[in-house]
Amino acid sequence: MEGSGRHTVGLIEVEDLLDVARLRAHWSTGENHRPATDFVDSMRAWWAAENRVGWLARVDGYAVGMVNAAIFTRMPKPGRAPQRWIYVANVWVDPAFRRRGIATDLMAYAVAWARAEGMVRMVLAPSPMSVSLYESVGMRAAHDLMRLDLDPPT
Repeated sequence: MEGSGRHTVGLIEVEDLLDVARLRAHWSTGENHRPATDFVDSMRAWWAAENRVGWLARVDGYAVGMVNAAIFTRMPKPGRAPQRWIYVANVWVDPAFRRRGIATDLMAYAVAWARAEGMVRMVLAPSPMSVSLYESVGMRAAHDLMRLDLDPPT
């Protein structure tokens, strides 16, 4: 799929998980190189175990940005068709490729996919810096959620 300018956006496939692992490692460590095999293996195991969908942005075939999301299915309710919603996570673009519309295109593809799949809601937890990006694709602030941060097990 074409994005704006020289980049393309496409669904993440199993064969793309090395690129996803490289982007995640770059995001986490600041180093842009092939990640360790055990990290790639843990990424592949995580992807297989979770109900995930995602998109990669590429420039000249090289992965430079990503977004992934978890899909949740609501408990069935009598007289109502099954409903699903999507939680967007891990939106990231390599700093060398930012401000080129890549994150906007990644999110636009996620929104279009969610609509085409009949999702009833898309949610995410934005950083202060990212709010304008999400507003640009039609998202709004929501104050109808609550949360509880649980202490990690000791």
